[in-house]
Amino acid sequence: MTYFQRVAFEPRPDFSGNFIQRLGGFLTARIQPLAGHFRSLKEAARGELSGSADSHIVFDALPESDVAKVCHILRATGSFRENATLLELGAASGVQTIEMATCGAFAHVLAVEPEAGNFTALQRNVDDNSLQDMVCCFPCAVGVIDGMTKIYVSRDDKQRSGMKQQKPNDTRTRTPISTIETILQDARVPAEQIGLVWIDIEGYEAIACLSMTRLMERNVPIYAVLSPELYHRDHGSSLIRYLATYYRRCVLLTDSEPRIVNISDIPLDQGSVRVLLID
Repeated sequence: MTYFQRVAFEPRPDFSGNFIQRLGGFLTARIQPLAGHFRSLKEAARGELSGSADSHIVFDALPESDVAKVCHILRATGSFRENATLLELGAASGVQTIEMATCGAFAHVLAVEPEAGNFTALQRNVDDNSLQDMVCCFPCAVGVIDGMTKIYVSRDDKQRSGMKQQKPNDTRTRTPISTIETILQDARVPAEQIGLVWIDIEGYEAIACLSMTRLMERNVPIYAVLSPELYHRDHGSSLIRYLATYYRRCVLLTDSEPRIVNISDIPLDQGSVRVLLID
């Protein structure tokens, strides 16, 4: 068993009564898609990119903000979904959430933030901008089962708080943890309504991806800030292999000029990297 497989159970939450049922469902959902995605995995391994598919991509005059930039690229690649809901994991104080809700690209925003101080600021920003009908906020982390988990709050910058301890003076506390399925059920939003997942959760991207099998099966675009410097051992390479079972290509946003590459070519030796999984 690789570290990536073991890490899914690391939070050791307080197990609820339906834990066995949820765990069985998780394992079933994790294994079944592999056969259906075997062809995509082989294509990614061979590095097959269609020249015609890339030729129509126009990245000229990209907007400055990350939200507008991602929306522009989704439209340019034919991956944009009209009247969809955006699922934001790691909303922090909500500055970016407000842009997501007011840019006109999404019908609704589900904003997930586990740190208590950030969540209070997030709700205040939503209220101050009268976006209560547009944005639904969830005070939890994302995991493969429901329960409780630890979180490390940075004393220097609460917006960099996460599941991994980054500095010795980070304060350890506890927070609720929910699966993507539970969050969507609580929000009364079907998986088919999600048009983009936005992940910025300081090294915990693998757990988030393990929790959203249904969305990945549908090739829902995912924007993610990957933090290899916070990964352990073979965690990064295992995550890339896992993503390649569902997606073939992504847009790298770390370069001065965004470029389309195979999932298997995502660099993990250059520090934090921003990627947009498109198909």
